[in-house]
Amino acid sequence: MPLSYADQIARVPGVIVVAPRSGLFGYYQDPKNSIYVLCADRRFFSLRPEITISPQALATLMQTRTGAAVSAELARKYGWKIGDKVPVQTKTLQADGNPVWAFDIVALVDDVNYPGQSGWFIANYSYLDEGRATDKGTITRFLVRVTDPERSGQIGRQIDKLFASSSVATRTSSEKSGAQSGVQYFGDVNFLTGAVLGAVFFMLLFLSGNTMLQSVRERIPEFAVLKALGFSDNHVLSLVVAESVLLCLLAAAAGLLVSKLIIPIARGPLSDFVLLLQIPWTALLRGLGLALIVALLSSLLPAWRVKQLSVVDALAKL
Repeated sequence: MPLSYADQIARVPGVIVVAPRSGLFGYYQDPKNSIYVLCADRRFFSLRPEITISPQALATLMQTRTGAAVSAELARKYGWKIGDKVPVQTKTLQADGNPVWAFDIVALVDDVNYPGQSGWFIANYSYLDEGRATDKGTITRFLVRVTDPERSGQIGRQIDKLFASSSVATRTSSEKSGAQSGVQYFGDVNFLTGAVLGAVFFMLLFLSGNTMLQSVRERIPEFAVLKALGFSDNHVLSLVVAESVLLCLLAAAAGLLVSKLIIPIARGPLSDFVLLLQIPWTALLRGLGLALIVALLSSLLPAWRVKQLSVVDALAKL
């Protein structure tokens, strides 16, 4: 897309910041050491506050044409330090036909979302645009911050409408929608997710019900003794239901909390879908609600059997 789109996007009501970005795909020394060089300007860092860089380091990066800010993880992996010159072999040719782009490391950065694990390699867009042989004045993406997230869809449509008749049309979406679109390549994710959750729910209900039935069956004499001591049918029934609720809610709470804490730090194959996989607190409440439903359903039959229990017949088996 033309870089000139940025000025028009910035004038759309509700848009706060527009940050153009492009990049280079390449490798360092060995094709196995793949690197993506993200090329942007100062505005990019205002849209990515999770990237920790000091004002002094940012100023140095902006003032150094060939400067680059790399993550501490990349620096550790390749033994880089501030002041090193890093050649990156790419398929993007410079004006003189050279496919190797040299960068001077001027800052080390980290990502608060993935401390010690991020792979940022950020360079100046001006260096890329002035040095490449073709596609000058173009970018691959605009990052946009809006005033009201609830209006992001409406603002996105306004942006796309500006360039609907242009030679290069835009397609605006939220980051979460982008992650969902990527996952859709694997199939109808909503259907698959619903099918898997339905199967899991049925299996949990079956296992929980079987566990409660077995537990009650093994303690029939104990429940008979409780009834003989004066516990009413409803009191004994409530004990069985409470046991089922305690079992299911404790297990659900442990699993949901582990998911809430583990997914945000997941890397590797999950890194592209972290936004999609993160669990909001409202989802945790829904999970506990489903666990409560499983507990109540799985306790119905054993609780009813205990309520109908004959004290004489049960004690006769002792």
